[in-house]
Amino acid sequence: MMAGMGMSFSEIARACDGELQGDRKKFSSRPRGIATDSRKIKKGELYVALRGERYDGHQFIKEVMEKGAAGVVAAKASPALKSWIAEREGVLILVNDTLMALQEIAGAFRRLCVARVIGVTGSFGKTLTKDFLASILSRRHRVIQAEKSFNNEVGVPLTLLRMRKDTEFAVLEMGSRGFGHIKELVRFSQPDIGVITGIGYAHMQFFRTLEGVARAKGELLGGLPEDGFMVVNRDDPFYNYFRALNRCREISFGLRAGAAVRARDIKLDRSGHASFTLELKGGDNRKIRLPLPGRHNVINALAAAAGAVAAGATLEEMEEGLAEARLTEWRMEMITKAEEITIINDAYNANPASMKAALETLREIAQGRRTVAVLGEMAELGGFSEAAHREVGELAVEYGTDILIAVGKKGRIIAKAAREKGLPKGSVFFASGVDDAAFILRAIIEPGDVVLIKGSRFLGMERLADMVA
Repeated sequence: MMAGMGMSFSEIARACDGELQGDRKKFSSRPRGIATDSRKIKKGELYVALRGERYDGHQFIKEVMEKGAAGVVAAKASPALKSWIAEREGVLILVNDTLMALQEIAGAFRRLCVARVIGVTGSFGKTLTKDFLASILSRRHRVIQAEKSFNNEVGVPLTLLRMRKDTEFAVLEMGSRGFGHIKELVRFSQPDIGVITGIGYAHMQFFRTLEGVARAKGELLGGLPEDGFMVVNRDDPFYNYFRALNRCREISFGLRAGAAVRARDIKLDRSGHASFTLELKGGDNRKIRLPLPGRHNVINALAAAAGAVAAGATLEEMEEGLAEARLTEWRMEMITKAEEITIINDAYNANPASMKAALETLREIAQGRRTVAVLGEMAELGGFSEAAHREVGELAVEYGTDILIAVGKKGRIIAKAAREKGLPKGSVFFASGVDDAAFILRAIIEPGDVVLIKGSRFLGMERLADMVA
């Protein structure tokens, strides 16, 4: 949604090189917002009719106008539809490509706003880093952040269009499924600060090698201004690669000495929540306690703290922001069921690095109690897929998992590897989907168990937490 400063229909048409038609009396007025979902359109908003692989937003133009939309951005409209929109005192902006138009409108709006923009990318931890960083900055500033994982060619412009006149920071998440994707996001969002969490085996289907992943994520740095900041993981193998690409100021984070923002004295409590001493270059430090379990989340917190340093935050703001962050759902959510059954719902997505971190957290939280890992297949790994799934099965055994339920077609590889690694046959189960996994889990779960639920998003693994009584 676009609010506050806003743009008129005429300004929007100029921004996206569109042809303005319809009710001329409204050309100088402003829509109340911009929307791409016909189901959620609100009165007075401008509807952008996007096309996808399985849908075409142009089919819903009449529907959104009848719901009260002020106008439509479209790539096609019959003479009859043009007349119909004009009769209803609506505005029509005709463009060649509605997705490109959305991005150009967002870019024009971003240039009108005074907010500093922060882009967050990497193979892991993007969403939690974004959540932590927005929480820190909101101690003192007016901040908007990407909702859920709005990190693609549609989500990023929609986030920018939520800025208001008084917004001081916009924290964006930037994903990539191909070379040039992040470069395009950077082109219209113009970030002042770029955060790269680290490089790992995610989306290998598109990039084939770790070097390819690093190249794609490094596109964020090419658009940073000379007076901006690169925030980069000092512990990452591609640290020097990113330094070579960088042309602005640098703030590093990590566990190694030499990082500008680092953690020491990391400890976990009985629930697996990490506490540590956050230390800045120069020696200033503050004790931090994170609001979710997992040793690996210390790195996400450090990435956010380093981004906050670039934005001018204080140590006190970092301490409060990290401790009180409102986190995106299905990421290390702790759920307590009847009979002291603990469920760790980390089902939003999965890659080899996050699987390893989740299994480590499962062991740390259990502290001797029986552990059940419900692990779904991982998507977009290309030629590394079989080896990655085999590694996850082996890791489940190495981290002492008592019972494994492997879900999805490639879950068979996880299950087979776990058996070969030594997990007893009667402790390894295969489920073709979530419903089968729930049936198995309900049959074997016992009082006191600690259950991890994790898998790629397409499986819908998050439903398991509600399906298990």
